[in-house]
Amino acid sequence: MTGTPGDLNDAERRVWEAYRNGVPCVFGTAPGPASSDWTLASPQLGDDWGPERTVRAEVLARLLLGEAEPVPGRTPALELTGARITGTLNLRGARIDAYVDIRGCVFEGRVLLNDAATNTVRIIGSRVEAVRGRRVRVDGDLCLTTCRIRQGVVLTDAQIGTDLVLHGSHLTAMGDGRSLSADGVNVSGDLSAHGPFHAFGTVSLRSARIGGRATFYRAHIDAEPGTNARGQRHFAFDGAGLVVEQTLHFSDNFTATGSIRINDSRFGDALVIDEAAILRDPDEELVLWRVTARTLSLVLTAEPAGEIRLSGGQFGALTDIPTTWPGAGRFSIGGMTYTVLRSTSPMSLPQRLRWLAHATPNYEPQPYEQLATAYRASGQDEEARSVLLAKQRRNRETLRLPGRIWGHIQDAAIGYGYRPARALAWLAALIAVGTVAFAIDRPTPVKADEAPHWNAFFYTVDLLIPVVTVGQESAWNPAGWAQWVAYTLVLLGWALAGAAAAGATRVLNRQ
Repeated sequence: MTGTPGDLNDAERRVWEAYRNGVPCVFGTAPGPASSDWTLASPQLGDDWGPERTVRAEVLARLLLGEAEPVPGRTPALELTGARITGTLNLRGARIDAYVDIRGCVFEGRVLLNDAATNTVRIIGSRVEAVRGRRVRVDGDLCLTTCRIRQGVVLTDAQIGTDLVLHGSHLTAMGDGRSLSADGVNVSGDLSAHGPFHAFGTVSLRSARIGGRATFYRAHIDAEPGTNARGQRHFAFDGAGLVVEQTLHFSDNFTATGSIRINDSRFGDALVIDEAAILRDPDEELVLWRVTARTLSLVLTAEPAGEIRLSGGQFGALTDIPTTWPGAGRFSIGGMTYTVLRSTSPMSLPQRLRWLAHATPNYEPQPYEQLATAYRASGQDEEARSVLLAKQRRNRETLRLPGRIWGHIQDAAIGYGYRPARALAWLAALIAVGTVAFAIDRPTPVKADEAPHWNAFFYTVDLLIPVVTVGQESAWNPAGWAQWVAYTLVLLGWALAGAAAAGATRVLNRQ
């Protein structure tokens, strides 16, 4: 249609002609041309607008579906500012070629984009009843910034050609407790939701794929209280199976009320939870089971009251500080691997050992072995040995009485092989005691005419060191209390040798 239909009101005719000419249609005044010029839409936006600024959603749909022919030489575009849009904007299944930029408007009904295909769509600084875009394909950006959206946003299985931008918007939950339902969404570029972005309900990105970064700087997410239809507490963020090719940021004073679930997810670069206020309630959890990332950064603003689950995670670097971790039994790291430990406030060895003990109320060897491997990789061999010694001591607690006794002997003698100098100290002390004892009470020769020259030092050595002999032990026969000293030295020698052999085997096997 080349003309203007006769069923339009004055405001709609202005929009119609502006669309055909590819020029903006502005009702009232606009703060500026840039998206950053727009602040969060007021809850009272549009309350005092009359018919002079009222446009039916049906008219916008007719324009976008091609009813109006563009003026020759012009590219049609819907650039609309300051209008009240009545009714539902129904574009389900539509193919929309025109550029869409709507600012400072009030949508009294829903925006329906299910199964539609469109180029860039921008809705900025507006009040919107709801946005529904299941399986929508957007060849450019989808921007829903500084908007108040009363019944949330659905982008399940949507495909966004470049960026999904939600800066500064306030999203209120739908009936299922979710404010952003974007499970399976595929964003080729970045997903960004910077403060004052505030989601009053779960942000759900299960099995989503983000080709660039996902950033929630200064954002706030508040899960709805209570439970869902399956009896589960609502999550603040649900990203199970999420793939982000670069980095996911929950940082720069990010806050969340409710649990965060990002299990079975992969991050090409890093998962950064930095300067974040989360897990402030004992019932909340941060679930990162089987997550893969080059770097995991966990730096919280305060020691968490909730729980952290990292079992099975695979990270190149782990960045934390002492206050990252909750109390004993409230975090798990079994099966988690990392290559390097980093921190702006490094944890001392005693703090790390306490960290391991708190993470494993029921003894698990792998976390100890992993920490030792990380220490060894950074050249801290003494720390690595101390961790493995602590591992053996924890393991000893799980053994039956004979095993615990033998464990104490190994620990006292050589520190399970990780304190070899201790064996030398024991050996020197026992030799000194034996030498003095046998110098005071010299044994009698077994055969007086065949006995070698008496030497209390070598006699003691002969008693202490099994198998090897220097000919003293068999030639002399102690009596009285010296005999008890001799028997004791023989037993201690065998115990020391057994402990040394077990320790050497353990160290050679890097256990």
